[in-house]
Amino acid sequence: MTPNTAPQILLTGATGFVGGTILTHLLSSSSPALNQTVITCLVRGADRAAVLSSKYGNRVRPVIYKDLDDLEATTAAAAQSDIVINTTLGYHVASGQALLRGLAQRKASTGGRDVWMIHTSGTSNVADQPITKAWVEKDPEREFDDARDDIYGYEKEREALRPYAQRTAELAVVDTGLDLGVKTLVIMSPTIYGIGTGLFNKTSVQVPAYILSVLDHGRSVVVEGGKGVWDHVHVEDLAELYEVAVVDILDHGGASLPSGKKGIIFSGNGRHSWMEAAQGAADACYEEGKLADKRVQSIGLAEGASILNFGKEMLELGLSSNSRTVSSVGRQLGWKPTRGEEAWIQGFRDDLKAVLAKRK
Repeated sequence: MTPNTAPQILLTGATGFVGGTILTHLLSSSSPALNQTVITCLVRGADRAAVLSSKYGNRVRPVIYKDLDDLEATTAAAAQSDIVINTTLGYHVASGQALLRGLAQRKASTGGRDVWMIHTSGTSNVADQPITKAWVEKDPEREFDDARDDIYGYEKEREALRPYAQRTAELAVVDTGLDLGVKTLVIMSPTIYGIGTGLFNKTSVQVPAYILSVLDHGRSVVVEGGKGVWDHVHVEDLAELYEVAVVDILDHGGASLPSGKKGIIFSGNGRHSWMEAAQGAADACYEEGKLADKRVQSIGLAEGASILNFGKEMLELGLSSNSRTVSSVGRQLGWKPTRGEEAWIQGFRDDLKAVLAKRK
C-alpha cells in the first residue's frame, strides 16, 4: 500500500467457520497496519450484519448482498477493496470471478496499484480416487510440496481429464486473475479441525461427519478400511497463515508472496489416516457415553454416502482418499503453526461437545 493510504480489505464468508476465525485473528492482530484497517464483510441478511456491527463496532463494515449469485453487489464491493479474502463456497466460479473483476476496477481507479485476492481452496483437488479408480496416482504415497512442485500444472492436467468443481473454481480464479492483472494467492487446506472463533458457525465438516454418524446411527464407520492418508490443520493456525499473507501485502506489497500460477500453497500441520479419524470420533463418543462399542466398522462407498451424509464423489475425495501435502511456502513466510497432535486428538472431544450443544 502507498504511504498515507488506508488499505481496504474485503472478507467474504465472515459468518462461516474459516472466515469467522480469520476475521477475529485479523482484528486482534499485533500488526500496526492491520490495526488501522476497517474490514468490510460481505454478508447475507441484515440480522447477520447487525450482529457483526454490535460485536466489532467500527472495525467492521458489513455490506449486505443477496447471495453468491448477486454478482453485481459482489463486484461493487471488491471495486472498493485492495485485498479480497474469499472464504465462501469454493465451488462457485462466478462469484470468484466477480470479485476479481471488482479488484481490476480498483486497480484501474488507483493508477495501477497492485490488488490481491486470497482464495480458499482444498487439498481434495489433488487427491486420488482409490475406490472407484476414477483417478489413480502412480505413487499413492506421493507428497505435493508447494515450494517444489508445479501444483498449477498438475491441477490443469487433472482438470482437463476429469473436472472437479472446487478445482474448476480455483483454476478459474488463477487464470482470471492473470487475465485481469490481479494478483492471486490460493491457500489450499486439508482437513480443518478445532472450534472456530467467529460469531456464527464454529465447526468444520469432515470431523463432525464421523461424530454425527455415531450419534445418528449408533456406530462409528469408515469407508473401505480408511487406508487413505490426509493432512490436517487447526482452524486458528490456518487463520494465522492468512494473517501472515495479509500483513505481507500491507507492509511490503506482497513482495514475499508467490502469485498466479506459482501462488498455490498448502496449510497442513499434521497427518492422519481416515481410520484414525473415525477412531478418534469413536473414542470421543465412547468416553461421553454416546457409543457402547468404540470399534470402527468398515463399509462400502454407497452405504458410507448415506451414513456420513456425503455425495459419493465428495466422500471418496474428501473422506477416503490420499492427499499428502507439504506446506513449505507458509513456513518460509514466517508461519509458525503451534497446534499439533494433542490439539488434533482434543478436537474430536471439542467437536462432539459442539454438536451436542447444537442439538440441545
